[in-house]
Amino acid sequence: MHPRELLEANLGVVERAIAAVCAHSSLHSADAADFASVVKLALIENDYAILRKWERRSSFATYITIVVRRLLVDHQRSAGRWYASAAARRQGEAAVLLERLLTRDARAFDEAAAVVRAIHPELTAAQLATIAASLPDRAPRPRLVAIDAEDEERFAAAHRTDERVVEWDNARRAREASRVVRAAMQSLTAEDRVILRMRFGQELAISDIARALGIPQRPLYRRLESLLATLRRALAGAGLDAIAVADLIGTAGDRFDFDLRGKTHETHPSIDGEGSEVQR
Repeated sequence: MHPRELLEANLGVVERAIAAVCAHSSLHSADAADFASVVKLALIENDYAILRKWERRSSFATYITIVVRRLLVDHQRSAGRWYASAAARRQGEAAVLLERLLTRDARAFDEAAAVVRAIHPELTAAQLATIAASLPDRAPRPRLVAIDAEDEERFAAAHRTDERVVEWDNARRAREASRVVRAAMQSLTAEDRVILRMRFGQELAISDIARALGIPQRPLYRRLESLLATLRRALAGAGLDAIAVADLIGTAGDRFDFDLRGKTHETHPSIDGEGSEVQR
């Protein structure tokens, strides 16, 4: 499937990811609409380069959520934030994007209109021309100029500092998520902990778990869903939703410790012998 077709087929997924990330980051109203335009523009730039990088190792929803969160970090770091005019916001997301391309990025109308129509194919070039004519005149965003070596090193050092701050925050959230999940695991029954460790520690199939524990297979699916819902509620209570944890797994996965290394046989009599060490 061509990346353009992939985007068109999954626009709803993209919009839900944007909405969830904005809500989690307390980005609302005009700021959220502005960021939505940033994301959709990023997805089609450089011949859909971001979408071409999806290697299907995870679901598209997971991949795009991580992309959106990282775009938000870049967006919030950027100096000299640009805001859409009230006239553009009144006319919706397409008008905000068109104004961004024309005034912030100083693109020609034909180029800007082509980009907007790639995301909003329901709009004609004539409609976009009408929207452009209704927008207020604004000074274009200042262009970058060359800097000397000393300034370049200073800016590079600041960027490295930003990266260290983000890394520290990821590590802190990973530790908190691990603590919350471990505490929630301790509140479960011994058999429930064994089930989770076998499913996610040893990565056993549901049928294998059912046979090992001597329990019916079919109800085990719903039981697992209920257990995962319990863990999600615990994370949500600590201010960590599923999106935040998915992002952390992509950036700080080696810092997680969800208490999935225990020996399954030590808490369930149906597993005999020495048992094997469960790997996370």
